[in-house]
Amino acid sequence: MIGTYIAHIRNRLPRSLAGAWIGLVALLATAAQAADGNRLERVDVGTLPGNKVQVVLTLAEPAPEPLSFTIDNPARIALDLPGTHNGLEQRTQAIGVGLAKSLTAIEAQGRTRVVLNLVQMAPYSTRVEGNRIVLTLQDPAAVAAGARTGAAAPGGTPAPAATASAPAASGRRLENVDFRRGPAGEGRVIVKLSDPSTPVDMRQEGARVVVDFYGAELPEALARRLDVTDFATPVETIDISPSGNKVHMVISAHGDYDHVAYQTDDLFTVELRETTKEELEARKREKIGYTGERLSLNFQDIEVRSVLQLIADFTGTNIVVSDTVSGNLTLRLQNVPWDQALDIILKTKGLAMRKNGDVMLVAPSEEIAAREKLELESQKQIQELAPLYSEYMQVNYAKAEDIALMIMGAARLGTGVRTGGTGGTSATRRNVSLLSKRGSVTVDQRTNTLLVQDTADKLEEI
Repeated sequence: MIGTYIAHIRNRLPRSLAGAWIGLVALLATAAQAADGNRLERVDVGTLPGNKVQVVLTLAEPAPEPLSFTIDNPARIALDLPGTHNGLEQRTQAIGVGLAKSLTAIEAQGRTRVVLNLVQMAPYSTRVEGNRIVLTLQDPAAVAAGARTGAAAPGGTPAPAATASAPAASGRRLENVDFRRGPAGEGRVIVKLSDPSTPVDMRQEGARVVVDFYGAELPEALARRLDVTDFATPVETIDISPSGNKVHMVISAHGDYDHVAYQTDDLFTVELRETTKEELEARKREKIGYTGERLSLNFQDIEVRSVLQLIADFTGTNIVVSDTVSGNLTLRLQNVPWDQALDIILKTKGLAMRKNGDVMLVAPSEEIAAREKLELESQKQIQELAPLYSEYMQVNYAKAEDIALMIMGAARLGTGVRTGGTGGTSATRRNVSLLSKRGSVTVDQRTNTLLVQDTADKLEEI
């Protein structure tokens, strides 16, 4: 209908204005396309030297900075493209190159999520080049070999290790390395970074946890071995040394342990916690601890609301976030349960969470406390205004007066029970336990019956 109207106007215009009309139509078409948002048009996959895989996402307009997170089991890398439509002909396409198995693109709620399915988890990097997003997938074997031997220089000889006097090209550096013992006996290696966006790669090799800080320099005073055996944690020694264009840190431990890594602003923490068979069995019996599916999150200065939205999408949980939740944070979580990740985010930003059926409410702790107090006051007012009902209760194999004492919470008859019939006495009640303030109980000694008057909820409890 709009096209017919445009053609009708064009036919009635003089020839001298025909060119201007064509330009106006082109401008309107461009504006309409821009209003529709960006569009993912093509995906190209190629290989690079060193067994690397490169995935290039081509968009119709300048590409936004993607939000990324990883899943260890099954191994996946997910990229979220805000304000982008999915223009691919097929939602899923097989790749079969290196560690990349397949790629899936799904559009929902005004954004497109691209999921790269892997044979196993591997280090990766992303960058934006105009209307292209380039994801480079490293080879874990090559990365591990480079960590042991250093980068190869031209001619096949190893490149010399970086020293503290040779600053990194990026200006990044490790400002301090500290070790602390947690309240539960866990060992925490805390690294202070000059740049929160320093790339970090962590992996476990037998009884050691290896951490590489790429593009960072190490001051000479920090290049040493820390012997922390006296702290009585799973950590024994921490070796820190420069290696090529990175800082190489090896954490040696003993026994069975779990390790997690998380980053808050410029503090990168590696935590090792000892686990025993008895503790694992106790956790299974009592369902203590975090049981969510493990995931990895790596964000730099991202809104808290966006992180909560990602966790909701990953877990399929209904989350309602209060309007007062605001602020940004920088975090790096690797191989941690999603409920633990949520707990860390809430504690970092002073938030609290309450569940109501299948819906999770996230708000500042003070707001939730005030809301719960208001609900308690409302329930109290409802109880004070609720109608009273009477119910007869026939007592068998016991005296009605004794049962009345238990209901009233009285110490003895005469301090809270009103009796009726021959020989009955009356008294004001005191120290009520099961009755509300408006409730009462009457004993009929002749029929050994109780007459209880109270709200419906209290009568059900009695």
